[in-house]
Amino acid sequence: MTTAALGSRALEPGRRYEARLRGLLHPGLPFYTIALLPLFWAMGLGFFTFAIAAVPMGFGLLVMKPIRVPRGMGLWFLFVGWMIASAAMLEPTATRFLSFGLRAVIYIGATIIFLYVYNIPQRYLPTSRILGVVGGLFLFTAVVGGYLGLVLGEVSFATPAWSVLPGSIRDNSFVSDVFRPPFAQTQDFLGFPLNRPAMPFSFTNDWGATLVPASFLAIAAAGHLRRGQRLVPLIALVAAVPMIVSANRGLWIALVVGVVYVTIRRASSGQALMAIRLILVVLLMSAVVLMTPLGDLVGSRTTSDHSFGARSDIYTDVIEAVPESPIIGFGAPLANPDPNRPAIGTHGMFWTALFSQGIPGAFFYAGFWLTMAFRTGVDLRNQQELWLHLAVASALPTMLYYDHLPAALPLMLIAAAVFLRDRRVSEHERVRATAGV
Repeated sequence: MTTAALGSRALEPGRRYEARLRGLLHPGLPFYTIALLPLFWAMGLGFFTFAIAAVPMGFGLLVMKPIRVPRGMGLWFLFVGWMIASAAMLEPTATRFLSFGLRAVIYIGATIIFLYVYNIPQRYLPTSRILGVVGGLFLFTAVVGGYLGLVLGEVSFATPAWSVLPGSIRDNSFVSDVFRPPFAQTQDFLGFPLNRPAMPFSFTNDWGATLVPASFLAIAAAGHLRRGQRLVPLIALVAAVPMIVSANRGLWIALVVGVVYVTIRRASSGQALMAIRLILVVLLMSAVVLMTPLGDLVGSRTTSDHSFGARSDIYTDVIEAVPESPIIGFGAPLANPDPNRPAIGTHGMFWTALFSQGIPGAFFYAGFWLTMAFRTGVDLRNQQELWLHLAVASALPTMLYYDHLPAALPLMLIAAAVFLRDRRVSEHERVRATAGV
Protein backbone atom coordinates (compact mmCIF):
# COMPACT_ATOMS: atom_id res chain seq x y z
CA MET A 1 0.00 0.00 0.00
CA THR A 2 1.36 3.43 -0.95
CA THR A 3 2.07 6.29 1.44
CA ALA A 4 -0.68 8.32 -0.25
CA ALA A 5 -3.17 5.53 0.43
CA LEU A 6 -2.09 5.40 4.05
CA GLY A 7 -2.56 9.14 4.34
CA SER A 8 -6.02 8.90 2.81
CA ARG A 9 -7.04 6.11 5.16
CA ALA A 10 -5.78 8.09 8.15
CA LEU A 11 -7.96 11.03 7.16
CA GLU A 12 -11.17 9.10 6.49
CA PRO A 13 -12.39 9.06 10.15
CA GLY A 14 -11.82 12.82 10.35
CA ARG A 15 -14.02 13.38 7.30
CA ARG A 16 -16.78 11.25 8.76
CA TYR A 17 -16.60 13.18 12.02
CA GLU A 18 -16.79 16.49 10.17
CA ALA A 19 -19.87 15.38 8.25
CA ARG A 20 -21.70 14.42 11.44
CA LEU A 21 -20.52 17.35 13.56
CA ARG A 22 -21.48 20.03 11.07
CA GLY A 23 -25.14 19.42 11.93
CA LEU A 24 -24.63 20.38 15.59
CA LEU A 25 -24.98 23.91 17.01
CA HIS A 26 -21.50 23.80 18.57
CA PRO A 27 -19.87 20.36 18.86
CA GLY A 28 -17.46 21.54 21.58
CA LEU A 29 -20.13 23.16 23.75
CA PRO A 30 -20.70 20.16 26.08
CA PHE A 31 -17.17 20.46 27.43
CA TYR A 32 -17.87 23.92 28.83
CA THR A 33 -20.37 22.36 31.24
CA ILE A 34 -17.34 21.71 33.45
CA ALA A 35 -16.99 25.48 33.88
CA LEU A 36 -20.32 25.44 35.76
CA LEU A 37 -18.60 23.94 38.81
CA PRO A 38 -19.35 27.06 40.93
CA LEU A 39 -23.06 26.75 40.11
CA PHE A 40 -23.13 23.02 40.80
CA TRP A 41 -21.32 23.63 44.10
CA ALA A 42 -23.93 26.21 45.16
CA MET A 43 -26.66 23.68 44.34
CA GLY A 44 -24.96 20.99 46.43
CA LEU A 45 -23.89 19.01 43.37
CA GLY A 46 -20.22 19.98 43.23
CA PHE A 47 -19.16 16.36 43.80
CA PHE A 48 -21.02 15.40 40.60
CA THR A 49 -19.77 18.21 38.34
CA PHE A 50 -17.77 15.97 36.05
CA ALA A 51 -20.41 13.24 36.04
CA ILE A 52 -23.07 15.80 35.05
CA ALA A 53 -20.81 17.28 32.39
CA ALA A 54 -20.24 13.78 30.99
CA VAL A 55 -23.92 13.47 30.02
CA PRO A 56 -23.92 16.03 27.18
CA MET A 57 -20.40 14.91 26.23
CA GLY A 58 -21.71 11.36 25.97
CA PHE A 59 -24.40 12.45 23.50
CA GLY A 60 -21.77 14.40 21.58
CA LEU A 61 -19.54 11.33 21.55
CA LEU A 62 -22.28 9.26 19.91
CA VAL A 63 -22.27 11.63 16.96
CA MET A 64 -18.55 11.05 16.46
CA LYS A 65 -18.89 7.34 15.70
CA PRO A 66 -16.70 5.42 15.07
CA ILE A 67 -15.04 6.36 18.36
CA ARG A 68 -11.26 6.35 18.44
CA VAL A 69 -9.54 4.74 21.44
CA PRO A 70 -5.81 5.29 22.05
CA ARG A 71 -3.40 2.53 22.92
CA GLY A 72 -3.19 1.84 26.63
CA MET A 73 -6.90 2.36 27.34
CA GLY A 74 -7.46 -1.38 27.66
CA LEU A 75 -6.24 -1.33 31.25
CA TRP A 76 -8.62 1.50 32.10
CA PHE A 77 -11.61 -0.30 30.56
CA LEU A 78 -10.64 -3.40 32.53
CA PHE A 79 -10.58 -1.33 35.70
CA VAL A 80 -14.01 0.18 35.04
CA GLY A 81 -15.43 -3.25 34.20
CA TRP A 82 -13.88 -4.74 37.35
CA MET A 83 -15.31 -1.84 39.36
CA ILE A 84 -18.81 -2.59 38.10
CA ALA A 85 -18.40 -6.30 38.78
CA SER A 86 -17.24 -5.58 42.34
CA ALA A 87 -20.76 -4.33 43.14
CA ALA A 88 -21.64 -8.02 43.60
CA MET A 89 -19.74 -7.89 46.91
CA LEU A 90 -21.79 -5.06 48.42
CA GLU A 91 -23.98 -5.75 51.40
CA PRO A 92 -27.66 -5.08 50.49
CA THR A 93 -27.91 -1.78 52.35
CA ALA A 94 -28.72 1.70 51.05
CA THR A 95 -25.52 3.11 52.53
CA ARG A 96 -23.27 0.59 50.78
CA PHE A 97 -24.99 1.01 47.41
CA LEU A 98 -24.83 4.78 47.79
CA SER A 99 -21.12 4.67 48.61
CA PHE A 100 -20.50 2.53 45.53
CA GLY A 101 -22.77 4.59 43.28
CA LEU A 102 -21.21 7.94 44.14
CA ARG A 103 -17.82 6.65 43.07
CA ALA A 104 -19.06 4.68 40.06
CA VAL A 105 -20.63 7.70 38.38
CA ILE A 106 -17.30 9.57 38.65
CA TYR A 107 -15.34 6.68 37.12
CA ILE A 108 -17.78 6.30 34.24
CA GLY A 109 -18.19 10.04 33.74
CA ALA A 110 -14.42 10.57 33.64
CA THR A 111 -14.15 7.82 31.01
CA ILE A 112 -16.72 9.54 28.80
CA ILE A 113 -14.95 12.89 29.19
CA PHE A 114 -11.63 11.33 28.18
CA LEU A 115 -13.10 9.78 25.03
CA TYR A 116 -14.95 12.98 24.13
CA VAL A 117 -11.84 15.18 24.42
CA TYR A 118 -9.71 12.64 22.58
CA ASN A 119 -12.19 12.41 19.69
CA ILE A 120 -13.43 15.99 19.28
CA PRO A 121 -11.56 17.76 16.43
CA GLN A 122 -9.37 20.66 17.45
CA ARG A 123 -11.29 23.11 15.28
CA TYR A 124 -14.37 22.59 17.48
CA LEU A 125 -12.55 22.40 20.82
CA PRO A 126 -9.05 23.90 20.64
CA THR A 127 -6.50 22.91 23.23
CA SER A 128 -6.26 26.51 24.39
CA ARG A 129 -10.00 26.49 25.25
CA ILE A 130 -9.71 23.22 27.16
CA LEU A 131 -6.78 24.52 29.19
CA GLY A 132 -8.60 27.82 29.70
CA VAL A 133 -11.56 26.06 31.31
CA VAL A 134 -9.29 23.99 33.54
CA GLY A 135 -7.28 27.09 34.43
CA GLY A 136 -10.51 28.75 35.53
CA LEU A 137 -11.27 25.77 37.77
CA PHE A 138 -7.82 26.14 39.30
CA LEU A 139 -8.50 29.80 40.12
CA PHE A 140 -11.92 29.04 41.59
CA THR A 141 -10.56 26.20 43.72
CA ALA A 142 -7.23 27.67 44.86
CA VAL A 143 -8.15 31.34 45.16
CA VAL A 144 -11.92 31.62 45.70
CA GLY A 145 -12.31 28.33 47.56
CA GLY A 146 -8.98 28.76 49.31
CA TYR A 147 -9.61 32.19 50.80
CA LEU A 148 -13.28 31.57 51.62
CA GLY A 149 -12.19 28.41 53.40
CA LEU A 150 -9.59 30.30 55.42
CA VAL A 151 -12.15 32.91 56.46
CA LEU A 152 -15.34 30.87 56.94
CA GLY A 153 -13.97 27.58 58.24
CA GLU A 154 -16.52 24.81 58.74
CA VAL A 155 -19.49 27.03 57.86
CA SER A 156 -21.92 25.27 55.52
CA PHE A 157 -25.39 25.98 54.18
CA ALA A 158 -28.43 23.95 53.18
CA THR A 159 -28.07 23.51 49.44
CA PRO A 160 -31.09 22.80 47.18
CA ALA A 161 -29.89 19.22 46.69
CA TRP A 162 -29.60 18.73 50.45
CA SER A 163 -33.12 20.07 50.99
CA VAL A 164 -34.75 17.42 48.81
CA LEU A 165 -32.89 14.44 50.30
CA PRO A 166 -34.91 12.08 52.54
CA GLY A 167 -34.15 12.43 56.24
CA SER A 168 -32.91 8.85 56.48
CA ILE A 169 -30.16 9.53 53.93
CA ARG A 170 -29.19 12.84 55.50
CA ASP A 171 -28.10 11.00 58.64
CA ASN A 172 -25.15 9.52 56.74
CA SER A 173 -22.07 11.65 57.46
CA PHE A 174 -20.59 11.06 53.99
CA VAL A 175 -23.83 12.14 52.33
CA SER A 176 -23.89 15.23 54.52
CA ASP A 177 -20.33 16.12 53.51
CA VAL A 178 -21.14 15.63 49.81
CA PHE A 179 -24.46 17.52 49.60
CA ARG A 180 -23.79 20.10 52.32
CA PRO A 181 -20.05 20.64 52.06
CA PRO A 182 -18.24 22.99 54.46
CA PHE A 183 -15.94 25.74 53.25
CA ALA A 184 -13.09 24.16 55.20
CA GLN A 185 -12.18 21.56 57.78
CA THR A 186 -11.09 23.10 61.07
CA GLN A 187 -8.43 21.06 62.86
CA ASP A 188 -6.06 21.79 65.75
CA PHE A 189 -3.25 19.25 65.29
CA LEU A 190 -0.69 22.11 65.24
CA GLY A 191 -1.83 23.33 68.64
CA PHE A 192 -4.28 25.94 67.39
CA PRO A 193 -7.48 25.91 65.26
CA LEU A 194 -6.56 25.88 61.58
CA ASN A 195 -9.08 26.31 58.76
CA ARG A 196 -7.96 23.96 56.00
CA PRO A 197 -9.78 24.88 52.73
CA ALA A 198 -12.09 22.32 51.15
CA MET A 199 -14.41 24.38 48.89
CA PRO A 200 -15.72 23.42 46.36
CA PHE A 201 -15.25 19.87 47.64
CA SER A 202 -16.06 18.12 50.89
CA PHE A 203 -12.62 17.48 52.37
CA THR A 204 -9.33 19.34 52.43
CA ASN A 205 -7.55 16.28 51.00
CA ASP A 206 -9.89 16.38 47.98
CA TRP A 207 -9.04 20.08 47.60
CA GLY A 208 -5.32 19.32 47.71
CA ALA A 209 -5.57 16.31 45.40
CA THR A 210 -7.42 18.39 42.80
CA LEU A 211 -4.87 21.20 42.89
CA VAL A 212 -1.98 18.89 42.02
CA PRO A 213 -2.96 18.23 38.37
CA ALA A 214 -4.89 21.53 38.21
CA SER A 215 -1.71 23.48 39.01
CA PHE A 216 0.24 21.84 36.20
CA LEU A 217 -2.66 22.30 33.77
CA ALA A 218 -2.96 25.96 34.80
CA ILE A 219 0.73 26.48 33.99
CA ALA A 220 0.13 24.92 30.58
CA ALA A 221 -2.87 27.24 30.13
CA ALA A 222 -0.75 30.29 31.01
CA GLY A 223 1.38 29.57 27.96
CA HIS A 224 -1.63 30.42 25.76
CA LEU A 225 -2.27 33.82 27.32
CA ARG A 226 -1.84 36.68 24.90
CA ARG A 227 -2.50 39.31 27.53
CA GLY A 228 -1.89 39.31 31.22
CA GLN A 229 1.31 37.27 31.15
CA ARG A 230 2.77 39.63 33.72
CA LEU A 231 -0.06 38.79 36.12
CA VAL A 232 0.83 35.08 36.18
CA PRO A 233 3.51 35.37 38.94
CA LEU A 234 1.14 37.49 41.05
CA ILE A 235 -1.70 34.98 40.61
CA ALA A 236 0.68 32.16 41.54
CA LEU A 237 1.70 33.97 44.70
CA VAL A 238 -1.93 34.70 45.66
CA ALA A 239 -2.88 31.06 45.08
CA ALA A 240 0.14 29.82 47.03
CA VAL A 241 -1.04 31.36 50.31
CA PRO A 242 -4.10 29.11 50.89
CA MET A 243 -2.11 26.14 49.58
CA ILE A 244 0.47 26.72 52.29
CA VAL A 245 -2.00 27.57 55.06
CA SER A 246 -3.96 24.41 54.22
CA ALA A 247 -1.05 22.46 55.78
CA ASN A 248 -1.63 19.93 53.02
CA ARG A 249 1.69 18.09 52.92
CA GLY A 250 0.63 15.84 50.06
CA LEU A 251 0.02 18.89 47.88
CA TRP A 252 3.36 20.41 48.86
CA ILE A 253 5.27 17.21 48.15
CA ALA A 254 3.62 16.68 44.76
CA LEU A 255 4.29 20.23 43.60
CA VAL A 256 7.91 20.25 44.81
CA VAL A 257 8.61 16.89 43.19
CA GLY A 258 6.95 18.14 40.02
CA VAL A 259 9.11 21.26 39.87
CA VAL A 260 12.27 19.22 40.49
CA TYR A 261 11.23 16.81 37.74
CA VAL A 262 10.59 19.65 35.27
CA THR A 263 13.95 21.21 36.13
CA ILE A 264 15.75 17.93 35.45
CA ARG A 265 13.88 17.37 32.18
CA ARG A 266 14.68 20.89 30.98
CA ALA A 267 18.33 20.67 31.94
CA SER A 268 18.75 17.25 30.32
CA SER A 269 17.21 18.50 27.06
CA GLY A 270 19.67 21.35 26.77
CA GLN A 271 17.42 24.03 28.24
CA ALA A 272 19.77 24.90 31.07
CA LEU A 273 18.81 28.59 31.07
CA MET A 274 15.13 27.77 31.51
CA ALA A 275 15.99 25.33 34.29
CA ILE A 276 18.01 28.02 36.06
CA ARG A 277 15.13 30.48 35.75
CA LEU A 278 12.75 27.97 37.28
CA ILE A 279 15.13 27.34 40.18
CA LEU A 280 15.43 31.08 40.81
CA VAL A 281 11.64 31.50 40.85
CA VAL A 282 11.28 28.65 43.34
CA LEU A 283 14.05 30.06 45.55
CA LEU A 284 12.45 33.51 45.48
CA MET A 285 9.03 32.17 46.47
CA SER A 286 10.61 30.03 49.19
CA ALA A 287 12.39 33.09 50.60
CA VAL A 288 9.13 35.04 50.65
CA VAL A 289 7.42 32.22 52.53
CA LEU A 290 10.23 31.80 55.07
CA MET A 291 10.32 35.52 55.83
CA THR A 292 6.61 35.55 56.75
CA PRO A 293 4.54 33.69 59.39
CA LEU A 294 3.89 31.10 56.69
CA GLY A 295 7.41 29.83 57.30
CA ASP A 296 6.57 28.91 60.88
CA LEU A 297 3.47 27.05 59.73
CA VAL A 298 5.45 25.07 57.13
CA GLY A 299 8.04 24.19 59.77
CA SER A 300 5.41 23.03 62.25
CA ARG A 301 3.62 20.95 59.64
CA THR A 302 6.75 19.23 58.35
CA THR A 303 7.70 18.14 61.86
CA SER A 304 4.18 17.11 62.88
CA ASP A 305 3.34 13.40 62.91
CA HIS A 306 -0.40 14.11 62.52
CA SER A 307 -2.13 11.59 60.24
CA PHE A 308 0.89 9.27 59.95
CA GLY A 309 -0.44 6.88 62.58
CA ALA A 310 -4.01 7.00 61.30
CA ARG A 311 -2.93 6.42 57.71
CA SER A 312 -0.69 3.54 58.73
CA ASP A 313 -3.59 1.89 60.57
CA ILE A 314 -5.95 2.33 57.59
CA TYR A 315 -3.45 0.85 55.16
CA THR A 316 -2.82 -2.05 57.53
CA ASP A 317 -6.59 -2.66 57.71
CA VAL A 318 -6.70 -2.84 53.90
CA ILE A 319 -3.79 -5.29 53.67
CA GLU A 320 -5.37 -7.51 56.33
CA ALA A 321 -8.77 -7.45 54.60
CA VAL A 322 -7.54 -8.26 51.07
CA PRO A 323 -7.17 -12.04 51.64
CA GLU A 324 -10.91 -12.19 52.44
CA SER A 325 -11.75 -11.06 48.88
CA PRO A 326 -8.53 -10.79 46.87
CA ILE A 327 -10.01 -11.03 43.38
CA ILE A 328 -13.01 -8.71 43.31
CA GLY A 329 -12.65 -6.73 46.53
CA PHE A 330 -15.52 -5.34 48.58
CA GLY A 331 -17.10 -2.95 46.07
CA ALA A 332 -16.47 0.27 48.01
CA PRO A 333 -14.72 1.57 51.14
CA LEU A 334 -16.21 0.33 54.39
CA ALA A 335 -17.06 2.30 57.53
CA ASN A 336 -14.41 1.78 60.19
CA PRO A 337 -15.53 0.00 63.38
CA ASP A 338 -13.74 2.80 65.21
CA PRO A 339 -15.91 5.91 64.64
CA ASN A 340 -12.87 8.14 65.21
CA ARG A 341 -10.98 6.66 62.28
CA PRO A 342 -11.57 7.10 58.51
CA ALA A 343 -13.31 4.45 56.43
CA ILE A 344 -11.27 1.42 55.41
CA GLY A 345 -10.15 1.75 51.79
CA THR A 346 -9.70 5.53 51.71
CA HIS A 347 -6.81 8.02 51.90
CA GLY A 348 -5.13 6.82 48.74
CA MET A 349 -6.55 5.80 45.35
CA PHE A 350 -4.32 2.74 45.21
CA TRP A 351 -5.67 1.57 48.55
CA THR A 352 -9.23 2.36 47.46
CA ALA A 353 -8.82 0.23 44.34
CA LEU A 354 -7.09 -2.56 46.27
CA PHE A 355 -9.82 -2.74 48.90
CA SER A 356 -12.81 -2.05 46.66
CA GLN A 357 -11.79 -3.93 43.50
CA GLY A 358 -9.20 -6.41 44.81
CA ILE A 359 -5.68 -7.08 43.56
CA PRO A 360 -6.66 -7.06 39.84
CA GLY A 361 -8.43 -3.71 40.27
CA ALA A 362 -5.36 -2.12 41.88
CA PHE A 363 -3.17 -3.59 39.14
CA PHE A 364 -5.41 -2.21 36.38
CA TYR A 365 -5.57 1.24 37.96
CA ALA A 366 -1.86 1.60 38.71
CA GLY A 367 -0.91 -0.06 35.42
CA PHE A 368 -3.02 2.35 33.41
CA TRP A 369 -1.41 5.44 34.93
CA LEU A 370 2.06 3.95 34.59
CA THR A 371 1.33 3.36 30.90
CA MET A 372 -0.05 6.87 30.39
CA ALA A 373 2.90 8.45 32.21
CA PHE A 374 5.29 6.58 29.91
CA ARG A 375 3.34 7.38 26.73
CA THR A 376 3.13 11.08 27.50
CA GLY A 377 6.72 11.33 28.74
CA VAL A 378 8.54 10.14 25.64
CA ASP A 379 9.99 12.64 23.18
CA LEU A 380 8.45 15.79 24.64
CA ARG A 381 8.28 18.48 21.95
CA ASN A 382 7.38 21.67 23.82
CA GLN A 383 6.63 23.13 27.24
CA GLN A 384 2.90 22.46 26.96
CA GLU A 385 3.53 18.75 26.48
CA LEU A 386 5.86 18.77 29.48
CA TRP A 387 3.22 20.22 31.82
CA LEU A 388 0.48 17.98 30.42
CA HIS A 389 2.74 14.98 30.97
CA LEU A 390 3.38 16.13 34.53
CA ALA A 391 -0.38 16.41 35.20
CA VAL A 392 -0.73 12.80 34.00
CA ALA A 393 2.32 11.46 35.83
CA SER A 394 1.19 13.09 39.09
CA ALA A 395 -1.30 10.23 39.41
CA LEU A 396 1.50 7.82 40.32
CA PRO A 397 2.79 9.33 43.57
CA THR A 398 -0.51 10.84 44.69
CA MET A 399 -2.45 7.57 44.38
CA LEU A 400 -0.53 6.36 47.43
CA TYR A 401 -1.94 9.03 49.75
CA TYR A 402 -4.76 10.88 47.93
CA ASP A 403 -8.16 9.78 46.68
CA HIS A 404 -8.50 10.94 43.07
CA LEU A 405 -12.25 11.47 43.33
CA PRO A 406 -14.18 13.54 42.57
CA ALA A 407 -12.05 15.94 40.47
CA ALA A 408 -8.38 14.93 40.28
CA LEU A 409 -9.16 11.82 38.20
CA PRO A 410 -11.17 13.64 35.50
CA LEU A 411 -8.53 16.39 35.30
CA MET A 412 -5.71 13.87 34.85
CA LEU A 413 -7.69 12.05 32.17
CA ILE A 414 -8.35 15.36 30.40
CA ALA A 415 -4.61 16.05 30.41
CA ALA A 416 -3.91 12.62 28.92
CA ALA A 417 -6.65 13.03 26.29
CA VAL A 418 -5.39 16.46 25.19
CA PHE A 419 -1.80 15.26 24.96
CA LEU A 420 -2.67 12.12 22.96
CA ARG A 421 -5.16 13.94 20.71
CA ASP A 422 -2.66 16.63 19.79
CA ARG A 423 -0.01 14.01 19.11
CA ARG A 424 -2.44 12.09 16.89
CA VAL A 425 -3.30 15.22 14.93
CA SER A 426 0.36 16.11 14.43
CA GLU A 427 1.05 12.58 13.17
CA HIS A 428 -1.84 12.87 10.68
CA GLU A 429 -0.45 16.18 9.47
CA ARG A 430 2.94 14.54 8.98
CA VAL A 431 1.33 11.74 6.96
CA ARG A 432 -0.50 14.30 4.83
CA ALA A 433 2.70 16.20 4.17
CA THR A 434 4.52 12.99 3.24
CA ALA A 435 1.68 11.81 1.00
CA GLY A 436 1.30 15.22 -0.61
CA VAL A 437 -2.41 15.39 0.33
